[in-house]
Amino acid sequence: MARPKSFDPDTVLAKAMGVFWEKGFDAASISDLTAAMGINRFSLYDTFGDKHELYLKTLDAYSQNVVGAMVERVNEINTLAELEALFFMMIESQHSGECSPCCMMHRAAISLAAVDEEARKRVELARDRFHGAFHDAIARIKHGGEFRADLDLNQAAWLLMITKSGIASYNGSPVPEDEAKSAVKALFAQFQG
Repeated sequence: MARPKSFDPDTVLAKAMGVFWEKGFDAASISDLTAAMGINRFSLYDTFGDKHELYLKTLDAYSQNVVGAMVERVNEINTLAELEALFFMMIESQHSGECSPCCMMHRAAISLAAVDEEARKRVELARDRFHGAFHDAIARIKHGGEFRADLDLNQAAWLLMITKSGIASYNGSPVPEDEAKSAVKALFAQFQG
């Protein structure tokens, strides 16, 4: 009969997610993971599988919790001011000194997704969720008359995706706040015509 676990798998998975989020897959060692998770190697392998399986589980948790919350926020956007506020919040958080590491999905996209099919599937799913949410938010704003009538929703959603990724890629050394906000305003001015 298997002994009951002396730890909550979801709690220690969240701790592993923090390690991968900060260091990425390659730089995170098993020792880093077990120290952060507060469990031994046997418990890690027994509960989560190898490092790769653990990483995929943390990507799933990140997608559900972090990406899910951000997509939900985009789903609530109905005006240009709300859309602008979302991008300004991302920019301001980089300058607050309290921002989190580079987006975990972004890090996976630039490091592991090119060589790992399972990681790529998760990155693409997160990308598609964001694209769909931005597409629908732009449609609502356009319907409200704030964006030009001939605005291509798909193209505009991709521009927002690329802008969001660009902001995320400079997390460790952010673009000066005023310049970043001016660039976002210039992009939205193109949507207005």
